Amino acid sequence: MRNILRFSAITLLCMACQSGQEYKAFRTEVLTYHDQVMVDSEKAISRKMKLDKISHQMDSLFSKKIVQDTVKEKQQIGQLIGKLNTVDEQMVDWMHDFKADIDGKTNEEASVYFKAEKHKIVVLDSLYKAVLSESDAYLLKYK
Repeated sequence: MRNILRFSAITLLCMACQSGQEYKAFRTEVLTYHDQVMVDSEKAISRKMKLDKISHQMDSLFSKKIVQDTVKEKQQIGQLIGKLNTVDEQMVDWMHDFKADIDGKTNEEASVYFKAEKHKIVVLDSLYKAVLSESDAYLLKYK
């Protein structure tokens, strides 16, 4: 009987240790994904600068005579910059709201929290990839 109790106690302790590590693995996944998405954030800043430069060049080239195509191009550039800004703002909001410290939460609550945060960062990653692809395609016209 004593051995059964001892075995049960050891089993419960091992399970608690394993589940205690579970949220840490989820947190590590979220932070790793965040680091990858930050690379896209840097690319977005670079694309915004290139688009802004093209837009300003159009202003100086066509300051006296506005051509309808130029207006359309500037509108498209403005829309792309707006999309890049929107995803950047969403990333900043996510980083501001994200809490790596889980004091006061059970392992299960922490695991659920980090799984939800991973979903959010995955969505941000897909938004970045879409708008970067769109802006890269547009910038090909100016290479």
